[in-house]
Amino acid sequence: MEESGIKIINLAFESSCDDFSCAVLLKDGNGIKILSNIIYSQDYIHSIYGGVVPELASRNHIKASLPALRIAVSEAGITLKDVDLISATAGPGLVGSLLIGLMEAKTLSFALNIPLIRINHIEGHIFSPFLETAETEESFPFIALVISGGHTHIYLVKSHNDIKLAGRTRDDACGELFDKVSNYLGFGYPGGKIIDGLAEKGNENAFKFPLPMIRSRDLDMSFSGLKTAVISTIDKLGGPGKIPENIVYDVLASLREAVAEILYKKTAAACRIYGVKTVAVSGGVSANSRIRSIFNGYGKNNNLKIFFPSVPHSTDNAAMIGYAGFFKTSVDPVENREEFLNINADPSWEL
Repeated sequence: MEESGIKIINLAFESSCDDFSCAVLLKDGNGIKILSNIIYSQDYIHSIYGGVVPELASRNHIKASLPALRIAVSEAGITLKDVDLISATAGPGLVGSLLIGLMEAKTLSFALNIPLIRINHIEGHIFSPFLETAETEESFPFIALVISGGHTHIYLVKSHNDIKLAGRTRDDACGELFDKVSNYLGFGYPGGKIIDGLAEKGNENAFKFPLPMIRSRDLDMSFSGLKTAVISTIDKLGGPGKIPENIVYDVLASLREAVAEILYKKTAAACRIYGVKTVAVSGGVSANSRIRSIFNGYGKNNNLKIFFPSVPHSTDNAAMIGYAGFFKTSVDPVENREEFLNINADPSWEL
């Protein structure tokens, strides 16, 4: 797929959770370009329930799937006959949600008789910081920190096909922590963006919250104890709705600081252990302004390259899936018919 002078158009799908996305990417001698990246968000639907409701997510994916495809193709200025390959998330995620995007991708692949590439959702995030930089090849090896509502993982990435899990949360994901605290305070879902905005009004040194596992000899993390400490502090101060606004802002700023410090120190340890000078931070929580500030400062002070995706590419999107697809082996619906028909969603797919 990488012959010199050849243009390759990749149609990509991402539907692992509550966002449905369809994107079109072009690869040619000048690199990889995003021609379109359509995202249908369901935040307004799930905010009522304080988190993602799997059945609602998959039902709304069905409604969004064809409009997203039509708009993505139209904005890219192509037709389906121009597509050379298709990439789709096959896991991990919510099985009902995964099936919507994957089955649409399989149907189009079969009907158009073009190859299909199944992508691990986490892998899409790992390479998303390079979507708009074209620096991936120069950056190997690098440490990848993937942080979201469902994931807090550290990887050693030596190539597109050599990715090693180095550390992970043992309980709550850091994004899950933000969601739970936000819901407890009555601010709603998704909590990460809400807390980041409110924390800007507070003093990050007002409360000293614990940093679980910060001195452990491995790269694993824990956020459950931090969640308990924050909620206990809120209760001691009077409880949700009974604390002065400025104190709430201080709590949230101190929480954000604790999360950022845990993530930065564990990632710094990974760089030392593996002798790596490049870090890629991705996932929805990577949009957090304080996390970006701390990591960029760490990189500047330690002569490290730090990469983040742009904020729109931090959350789940099909462009990151298509980007990863360019470096993977495809399955041809005709030449490898049995393998193609057996492609299925894997909600627990470990990278």
